[in-house]
Amino acid sequence: MTLSLFGGAALIAVLYFALRLAGVSNYWRGVISGALPTLGIMLYSLSHWPGGDVVALHLALYVATATVLTLTGGSKQGGPRQKMHWIPMVIIGCFLLLALLMASFVTISTRGLPSSVAQWFLPNASNKHVYTGFSGEVPHDEAAAKTVSQYLKKSLRQRELGWQIEVLGLDQLRPNQPSEVTVSASDSAQQPLEGATVKLDIKHPADGADMEKTVNLTAYAPGRYHAQVGMDRPGQWVAVLLIARGSDNFETAKEIIVPAY
Repeated sequence: MTLSLFGGAALIAVLYFALRLAGVSNYWRGVISGALPTLGIMLYSLSHWPGGDVVALHLALYVATATVLTLTGGSKQGGPRQKMHWIPMVIIGCFLLLALLMASFVTISTRGLPSSVAQWFLPNASNKHVYTGFSGEVPHDEAAAKTVSQYLKKSLRQRELGWQIEVLGLDQLRPNQPSEVTVSASDSAQQPLEGATVKLDIKHPADGADMEKTVNLTAYAPGRYHAQVGMDRPGQWVAVLLIARGSDNFETAKEIIVPAY
């Protein structure tokens, strides 16, 4: 996003001065240089929708850049330069400040605060990695209430099973670096849980289907299962472990943070 945002602004400047060398009037220099990148980002958004906030941010910065160039580049070459009135200067400054603030907010929402900045605002952030990016919307409707009720019933059945589950390796996950995740399982009699189907679903808290990763674990010893798990991007995730043997099912979830490094 940063590349398209400030790269588009730089392209507007290049187009503006190129049209100036070509002898195009100041008004049409501003219109053409601002319209071409704006049309480009709108066409791109039709096939790769980045979100309304991102599109609005691009449009605001592109229009502000073209406006600033038009207002400041209107004097003729070699002629006396007229001092700009303070009112247009305030309007231009407000546009630029708004664009910088929006760029900062969008960047923080998608990538989170840098660790060095998070230490200033968040408690105990210096002692651990804290991910502050936006995870997505969480539903709060009737379907969500039914899901809570079903979860409570499932939790009761799982406690009656008495299975003991231990998961290792989730905290070591890194982007583009496959790591081994192991699961140790035993039944209510403390015997290894053999012959089970073990699956790991990793998804965003908003339960976005496009961000979900499913990994099947294989048995390598009695009651022990493992798999290599690789993450495509950093962020906050929910790892859901599903274990099934016969008619018995067990499910547990853990929130994990995949750092950017």
